[in-house]
Amino acid sequence: MLTNAGLEAGHQIADLLSQLPPGPIDADAAVFEETNRREPQEGQDAGGIAFSRWTAARGSGCIEHAVTPDDCHVIALALRPTRISLWTPSRQLFEGSLPSGTVVVRPPGQQLLLHVTPPFDFLRLHVGNRLLCEEGLVADEDDFAQPGEPFLFRDTLAEALGRSLLDEHPFQPEYARVAAKAIVMRTIGRQQAKRRCWALPKWRVKRLDQYLSDNIDKQVTLDDMAACVGLSKMHFAAQLRAATGFRPREYLLFKRVERAKTIMASTRMPLIEVAFSVGFNAQAHFSTVFKRFAGKTPMQWKRECQRTMFEPSAGATAPCE
Repeated sequence: MLTNAGLEAGHQIADLLSQLPPGPIDADAAVFEETNRREPQEGQDAGGIAFSRWTAARGSGCIEHAVTPDDCHVIALALRPTRISLWTPSRQLFEGSLPSGTVVVRPPGQQLLLHVTPPFDFLRLHVGNRLLCEEGLVADEDDFAQPGEPFLFRDTLAEALGRSLLDEHPFQPEYARVAAKAIVMRTIGRQQAKRRCWALPKWRVKRLDQYLSDNIDKQVTLDDMAACVGLSKMHFAAQLRAATGFRPREYLLFKRVERAKTIMASTRMPLIEVAFSVGFNAQAHFSTVFKRFAGKTPMQWKRECQRTMFEPSAGATAPCE
């Protein structure tokens, strides 16, 4: 729940940024392949779906105030774990570590304020409303009359398609067209399906997060998580996935990995002890799961984190991701 002060601060930032040209604030410290999120570069088009890439390997955080054009949807796909805060004019949508494979669907006319800290890598697809109508993904253009809120979920297949699109687009434009359309079909179709399923309320998500935090070193079952929020296993699993994009087991593993990152960044605890402290029974399993979510092995992540912490920088030091 946002306080009045938090809302006022968010509006002040949005008002300030609306007067600035879009794009990166710290251009010298990071390389951005996309300099204007609302105007993809010419030639990067696949079957009527324009796409662009917004990426930075290092540098200080940047803030953007974006408005989706009225004639399209924007699909943003995270290609690596990213530290980010997302706000609409009325509330905060997300703050924390956004897992690789997370998809953000922004409807027409929607305003979004975001603060993102490198490293990050996003693929953005700009999809015309007319195309969505032609493909039968929406009933008609009247569905776009009122701006909605961004829709967040995690989709590993969309992530794989996004990576292959970027790899093959310069060499196989026809494949890129098919891959881009497949991403749109999955993400917009899932957004429509979500409307028929209630997402787990935030107060229940907070209760679940607290329960997992208190029991992160213990065995936790689906029964335990469902009982914690007062739902049947079936309803809990469906609502958690609608709210977070994770199945219950994946969400538990994600939370274990996030706790492990905190421990490794702040202590010298051996990795085997880190694994045990967050509920894994073997270091090998811990390493496999950690790489799935973080994109690096625990040792690689820890070395990069230490290098980032002690590396001299003109700006603020970015947190390890």
